[in-house]
Amino acid sequence: MSAPGRTVAVVGWILLALLFAALLVAAATADRSSGPLIGDEATYAMQAASLAFDGDLVYERGDYDRFVAQWGRPPEGLILQSRSAGYRLVYSKDFLYALLTAPAVRLAPVHGPLVVNVLLLALAAWLAARTLERRVGAAAPLWVAAFLFASVSFAYAFWVHADLFLLAASAAGFALAYRGEPRPAVGGALPDVYEPPRGHWESGAGWRVLLRWAAVGVLLAMPGAHRPFYLSLLLPAFFAARAEAVDERGGAGRRVAALVAGAVLLLALVSGVQWAAGGHWSAYGGERQGFYERTGFPEVDFPAGEWESSVRRWGNTSWFHEGAVTSKLDLLDASLWGWNAVYFLVGRDVGVLPYFLPLVLVLPLATTDRGRWALPLAVLLAVVAFFFMRPFNFYGGGGALANRYFLPLYPALWFLAGRAPAGRGGGRRAVAALAVAAAAAPFLWPLWTAPRAFPIGDDGRYHHVSAVARRFLPFETTQSHLPGGRDRQVEGLWLRTEAALDVVGDAYVLTGGEPGQLLIAAPEPQEVVYLAFAPGGPTQLEVGGAHVERTVLATDRGTGFLLRFDGPRAVHPMWWTADDWYLYELRLAPAAGQPATPFTLHRGGTLEVRPSGGG
Repeated sequence: MSAPGRTVAVVGWILLALLFAALLVAAATADRSSGPLIGDEATYAMQAASLAFDGDLVYERGDYDRFVAQWGRPPEGLILQSRSAGYRLVYSKDFLYALLTAPAVRLAPVHGPLVVNVLLLALAAWLAARTLERRVGAAAPLWVAAFLFASVSFAYAFWVHADLFLLAASAAGFALAYRGEPRPAVGGALPDVYEPPRGHWESGAGWRVLLRWAAVGVLLAMPGAHRPFYLSLLLPAFFAARAEAVDERGGAGRRVAALVAGAVLLLALVSGVQWAAGGHWSAYGGERQGFYERTGFPEVDFPAGEWESSVRRWGNTSWFHEGAVTSKLDLLDASLWGWNAVYFLVGRDVGVLPYFLPLVLVLPLATTDRGRWALPLAVLLAVVAFFFMRPFNFYGGGGALANRYFLPLYPALWFLAGRAPAGRGGGRRAVAALAVAAAAAPFLWPLWTAPRAFPIGDDGRYHHVSAVARRFLPFETTQSHLPGGRDRQVEGLWLRTEAALDVVGDAYVLTGGEPGQLLIAAPEPQEVVYLAFAPGGPTQLEVGGAHVERTVLATDRGTGFLLRFDGPRAVHPMWWTADDWYLYELRLAPAAGQPATPFTLHRGGTLEVRPSGGG
């Protein structure tokens, strides 16, 4: 490696180490005494504590009491599973993450899992950077730093959640899968140290190769054991194993066998334990329920034996219960899938491009050799499966930072970089990593400045969504779990408030310096809508998404505006129906100098003068 290349590498490793050191300190000192729990944290934390202190996966009253003593609050969002009508309850999550974090939970129940998160991610980052050095060159550690810290990935360290563990397993698995490929020649020359093809099987090194591929199978099966859709990640590993055998002049069958054996062993272990505990091969199957303050908790607010009546009242949340798959066939709607594809890529809250922007780094070095052509295919297959099974929540819902279901798929795309680098120094590739980080800044600034903040801000919307994203990226109209706003039914219309718009009784009030946003959905096309302002309201209104057809004076001296829509913003099914609904988005602001007063919205159709009703 040239002197400039060594400099780039040293700077990259130092930067990566400093970032992880800062992340470790932040995780170890995070204040979890205030603010609610995030997503399924209660389930993971209680499951790990059950393993750490009781040595089992069974939920009992003692587990609840211990959680309240450790966390200082009830376990909001507890997901349980039962195969015995509630007389034996188990945690409805894959136990691998709990098993890994249990020793740390024994020492530090709240902060222990966060420290484990950082250490697991640091190990995976080191493995990924060492492997990517063969193709990216000296800039590899800078690239890995960008992959993790110029995306939302690093902020998942502050969750007691399996998502970062799954990302680390995927990254480590692919790092080992491509670790055996030779360094490419640069500019047609031989590598720095020429190594002829090695006869692993004759030299006795074959067992090390087999163990490596078995480890690849175990690591890449871990995300699949958690959510079966991720099993597609084994596909590119299969082709990488066969390609490596070509370089080594044999042993393809043994490599593939080791890969499959590792994956099958891991899946059999996890599925066997889950079947014995919960009565289904998956933690997402069988009889499965979520418990919250509104539902009460088994053995606390009602006997566990009332499980069946609770299922009838609140429903089975299994992904695979009877009818769960066949019911999705009614939603094979081209408009729904098309809009989900748009939102998956560039959605305001969940888009992959704004929140995982470093993916563009690999494009100049992307190639199809050694099974790399199957990497995007594996990601696509998993995404399609989420679109099918979770069309109205394909991103992880609730407190997710962007798309948490995408996290385990993200590292697969890092290893698309397979072309031989054009030079040895790595200066251009180092600059590219810094440039991508700068381009991501407008979208990640809230997360960079407050990475430990609760995902949902004081305004009820995602903390990580910047003003730039709110202004330029589309709101995801298909996703039912996005926080913020308030939903209501008005005259057969479904209304949802967005930025700078508050709900006061039956009226809306414009707030803040940015335009208020109102999403309107109707079962048939709408042409006009009527806004009735209280007395003293504006006489002029700036509108986006429609134009003012007519301004009228109401009998109570309020003002009314008949707005004609420019056209539907989107047309697709909603989470309560398979029929298409027409969606319109209004952006409202009083003209300069005009007061912001309450207003009500009415279904249009006539020019009759309505009372404002907004007092």
